Amino acid sequence: MKPGADWKGSDAIRRAISTAEGALNGRGRVLIRASGTEPVLRVMVEAEKVDDALLHAESIAGAVKEATA
Repeated sequence: MKPGADWKGSDAIRRAISTAEGALNGRGRVLIRASGTEPVLRVMVEAEKVDDALLHAESIAGAVKEATA
């Protein structure tokens, strides 16, 4: 992520998060936060199944990469 990138204002990132949260349907959670020391965004997904967590985390990470490139 480029320093100063406006990730909070990205519609693509918001859509990816919303899609993941909808698919988890209250049976998991999504957490996105900027590092305080590095120009990186931490993407964390908890789900009942590991495969679901990985799928949604990778989807959100892809949206972050595109939106902040």
